Amino acid sequence: NSTELDELIQQIVAAINAGIIPLGNTSNQISHWDLGSSFFFAGTVITTIGFGNISPRTEGGKIFCIIYALLGIPLFGFLLAGVGDQLGTIFGKGIAKVEDTFIKWNVSQTKIRIISTIIFILFGCVLFVALPAIIFKHIEGWSALDAIYFVVITLTTIGFGDYVAGGSDIEYLDFYKPVVWFWILVGLAYFAAVLSMIGDWLRVISKKTKEEVGEFRAHAAEWTANVTAEFKETRRRLSVEIYDKFQRATSIKRKLSAELAGNHNQELTPCRRTLSVNHLTSERDVLPPLLKTESIYLNGLTPHCAGEEIAVIENIK
Repeated sequence: NSTELDELIQQIVAAINAGIIPLGNTSNQISHWDLGSSFFFAGTVITTIGFGNISPRTEGGKIFCIIYALLGIPLFGFLLAGVGDQLGTIFGKGIAKVEDTFIKWNVSQTKIRIISTIIFILFGCVLFVALPAIIFKHIEGWSALDAIYFVVITLTTIGFGDYVAGGSDIEYLDFYKPVVWFWILVGLAYFAAVLSMIGDWLRVISKKTKEEVGEFRAHAAEWTANVTAEFKETRRRLSVEIYDKFQRATSIKRKLSAELAGNHNQELTPCRRTLSVNHLTSERDVLPPLLKTESIYLNGLTPHCAGEEIAVIENIK
């Protein structure tokens, strides 16, 4: 009867959605919600991995899951921080011994820090990535790539759910899933420590970069100030020199004006004015000298030329 078959299929689907595995029988009931699976599910909730291979189906289960996630995730953050600190302390002691060995070999501090960091990362990768991948490959029957893929996706809390430890149709030991969850806890703490270390490196690099930029700006500002000061000093000296020359010229002009004013009663007649700049001594002797009061007359004007021209010699420096 097709109607009875449809009802049977619907009951099977409902049972599977409720967490019942159809492979069981009346003497061996198998469920997704056994103790190990429930523990593993609770761990994936508070770690925010959420594989999705099992999930609550009832209203009560969904309500409890909401409350459990809201309270458990922050508390797990504190737990993860504590575990990360302990891991850092344990690894720090081991790394300190390695650093002491390198110090005896007269290795620089920078190289020691780089080497110790590489050792920390490599040891953690072997302990939390390579070794678990080998175990999962053996127990789950995955390939090496699938095992490493599952480890990385899990410890980065991505959790696609396409590969889940303990999700195959094979018999597992009772403590298998709790051990897997414990590995997830410690592995997440290690990854958090590595990310924190990378963050510290970036902060140190950023701080050094800011200091270098600050020093460059200080040098640039100092250079600019020096150039500005030199320019101002040069301009000041030029201004003083120009002012002094102007003052001397003004003084000479006033002196000449005063001499002309003293001879205002004498009739001034225009004569030829000979301008000689820096003449040689022989040239100066050829020119007729000034007579009268031996004054220097401007514009070639003399009291009485008497038919002869008076040459005015000006030495300009």
